[in-house]
Amino acid sequence: MVVQSIVLLLSGVLFTAPLIMLDQHGLHFELYYLTFKLTTLLFIPLILLLVYRKMTGGQQDMISKNPRSRGHVITPLIVIVVWCYLKFYSPIAHPEGAIEATNMTELLLLVLIGFMINSVLEEIFYRVWLQTRLEALLGRWPAILLVSILWSIWHVAIQGNGQWDVDVATVIANHGVTGLFLGYLWARYRRVWVIILIHGLLNASPYFLLQVLFH
Repeated sequence: MVVQSIVLLLSGVLFTAPLIMLDQHGLHFELYYLTFKLTTLLFIPLILLLVYRKMTGGQQDMISKNPRSRGHVITPLIVIVVWCYLKFYSPIAHPEGAIEATNMTELLLLVLIGFMINSVLEEIFYRVWLQTRLEALLGRWPAILLVSILWSIWHVAIQGNGQWDVDVATVIANHGVTGLFLGYLWARYRRVWVIILIHGLLNASPYFLLQVLFH
């Protein structure tokens, strides 16, 4: 378990470090981003898991077993509904800007690809694979905090302005809080669809989805 945790943690760092060094306005940034992401957050962990299962004779990974995973579905649904209201419709919600839609098919495809590459892949890597193992080694909240910081810092690559201290502080303040929320939901309920859904709504809010559907 220690080896798995170290390899996954290094994979997260390997994804982040080169990415934040690149010029986000460069010609090939999107290609580098996709390459780094698929390699470090998907291929390396999958190879690790396959090697581990081969070494253990195909036995199930014991840390994936958690008695809380059998909890009721209603509570996570209530959490999602309350969060959606506070985030998008309550008096404290920030209005979303309009999005210029051109081709609905193209937009739907982009939403789907973005959902798989960002929401699904990130939650499986950072929360399901990495945080679960770190919880077993460090405890719940140290694991949630460490993963939240690691997850938030990579956003400097796409949201930074070139001032490292300000950029890091900004993404930790913004995405770090979200990471704590997602990390706690995973630790508490062990329902992957909950964190994937919330992450997806963060990336494509209901305003955007409605605009695409009714454009």
